[in-house]
Amino acid sequence: MSLLGGPASSPRAPLQSSKARMKKLPKKSQNEKYRLKYLRLRKAAKATVFENAAICDEIARLEEKFLKAKEERRSSPTDLASMMRVPSTLLATA
Repeated sequence: MSLLGGPASSPRAPLQSSKARMKKLPKKSQNEKYRLKYLRLRKAAKATVFENAAICDEIARLEEKFLKAKEERRSSPTDLASMMRVPSTLLATA
């Protein structure tokens, strides 16, 4: 209900009949309309391809970073243990 007491009409409701909206466009302007739609879609597709490539590059970089960290995590305890071991030559001389 609107403020004036009448039924509330939606702001998107068309004021004209549906037949009045179905206006025939000349062939040339219709071709231009579809050409512009095509160019817009083509630009959007190209942007999506570039975005997808950037995301793939970022994923590859992160995977490489994780693999490097995983390898360092696995090797560090063995390296630390080997460094802390006392060589047998030092034991023999002591």
